Amino acid sequence: MNALQWVDLGERFDANLLEQAYREVYLPAFPVRDEQESPAIWTPRLLDPDPHPRLSFLVMGTQLDQPAARRVLGLLVAEYYAASRCLLVSYLAVAETARRQGLARRLFDLLATRIRSGHASAHRPVAAVLAEIHDPAQTLPGEDVLDPATRLAVMARLGARRIPVHYVQPALSTGQAPAGGLWLVAYPDLVDDPAALSVAQVRDFLIEFYRELGSARPAEDPVYAATFASVDALAAATACGAPLLVPLTDAAAA
Repeated sequence: MNALQWVDLGERFDANLLEQAYREVYLPAFPVRDEQESPAIWTPRLLDPDPHPRLSFLVMGTQLDQPAARRVLGLLVAEYYAASRCLLVSYLAVAETARRQGLARRLFDLLATRIRSGHASAHRPVAAVLAEIHDPAQTLPGEDVLDPATRLAVMARLGARRIPVHYVQPALSTGQAPAGGLWLVAYPDLVDDPAALSVAQVRDFLIEFYRELGSARPAEDPVYAATFASVDALAAATACGAPLLVPLTDAAAA
């Protein structure tokens, strides 16, 4: 691991490296079709100097500048939503041969550096870092490339805390379906003011996110009715003193 290198394909695009990362790391980590995206979707955004949402595609490995010898060991994909000032970590994957060696932590540390420097958000403020993870209660061993308890432990070590809402991942492209069985989580340690995240901002992010993926009026869309009802319930609960963020171990036990 001492010779690790990294590149953000949004700053130095390499179509062959993108294809290798997709084939060798991304697809084995995300085998469920409704949770997959295609390089054909990412490429125009990586080539656009000012895309919306802004896409960071971090690839980590060895000898990345030598196509015949390089090994892609991990990747992290993050999208910056400017209106809500939220950064969504949409994918984090480590090659099976490189797991349990701290690579996920290195990718998150790199992301944190990129947030602090402004590179992840075109020098706009990042108020929250969010992500989706599988609900362990709805993911049986063998249905995911990682054991549900193992994935939960990894995300907890990386600082994830659950936002207790009924989260639905929108359909990622035509022909795909919305995906349930997921939690929306936040990484408060990755931003300057962890206490700044509010229920209103979560709602703003969901509206922006769902609009970007094709829903004209997300708050009135029946696909997301349970989601926004749960956001309203969370707003009422936090007004009475309930926490906005829940430790993953507590959420799993609930």
